[in-house]
Amino acid sequence: MNQFIRGTCDEMCPKAEIDLRIREKIVHFFETDTRRPGVPDRDRMVKEFSRSAADRRQPKPCEIRTPAMLLETVHYLLTIVLPDSRRPYYQRYEFIFDRMRAIRQEMVIQNLSAGEVLPVLEPIVRFLCYSAYRLCESPIAEFDPKICAQHLQECLKKVIRSYDELDQASSSVVHSNRFEMERLYLSFNIGCLEATQSAITRYGASEPKLRLHITTQLECNRGNYFGALQNIFQFAPLEAAVASLQLPRFRRQILQQFSVAYQSRVQTVPLEWLERVLHYEGRERTCLLDDCRHYNLQLVPKGNEQRAGDGSRNWAVKFEKAQFDSQRCAIQPRKVTPIEDVLDHCNNISRMLLDGFYG
Repeated sequence: MNQFIRGTCDEMCPKAEIDLRIREKIVHFFETDTRRPGVPDRDRMVKEFSRSAADRRQPKPCEIRTPAMLLETVHYLLTIVLPDSRRPYYQRYEFIFDRMRAIRQEMVIQNLSAGEVLPVLEPIVRFLCYSAYRLCESPIAEFDPKICAQHLQECLKKVIRSYDELDQASSSVVHSNRFEMERLYLSFNIGCLEATQSAITRYGASEPKLRLHITTQLECNRGNYFGALQNIFQFAPLEAAVASLQLPRFRRQILQQFSVAYQSRVQTVPLEWLERVLHYEGRERTCLLDDCRHYNLQLVPKGNEQRAGDGSRNWAVKFEKAQFDSQRCAIQPRKVTPIEDVLDHCNNISRMLLDGFYG
């Protein structure tokens, strides 16, 4: 595209696209009348994402939404579509993800300023963080974590660059969410040396609003995954949720370290102790036995019992370096009980995604 275009469309979906999609019968469920199933509702239709192509004509200003309408569309998606329980969450996510992708595309087409980008992009970041956690146990047919992670990373980096641009322009944003976004970036990239260096370069290692997260990053870089794991549960709700996606990797690293530190052909370690150290709480307790078997750790019944039940109180682990399966990938992330309990008490997730989990 040779030049940027300033949009003039004041609707969530341009009229031409509405007419085309109604005519071709490609209207999404969330774009139909709530009282008349299957009947398109023009007021509920949202512009869908379409890939750029070399042979596509340049869009007209009337086909591009204004910055104010982009922001209004984000609010609509998070306050009307997101809570719509008529469909499972993964279907709501698919629809919102596609429409938000179109919003981001139009932001690029218009080359919006940092001050215009941030109010639109920050709720998108929170939505992707929340969805990455909420759908982490879903099968690949319903949710692709790699695609979500790729887009979340792009959005986070764009937000941080936008704040840097405001700094260079000696500008300020009212109700700045800068440190919230920085913490989400560090939480999502927990253990990443590049993210650690970037934060320290901008703010130093002693910035109070980032101290816990930078400390957690440094613990990861030192190989102290137990210390990092302890810190995660002190994060704010959304930060803890997105950071918890790395718990399986941390637990794997800790178990591998234990396989060296506690190696013995005679001594064993109680499974109850591992529960506490690795933060297996709530329904995750029932997964610890399977996780140990996943890494080929030897499980032995406590005492002289011939048989033991599935409860962790009846089992112990014998660590041997040669037996640990270091080639096994980390287990798929699961929802974590303490984080679930906090999120369940958030009465209005839509409002939290728009305003942050701090209000």
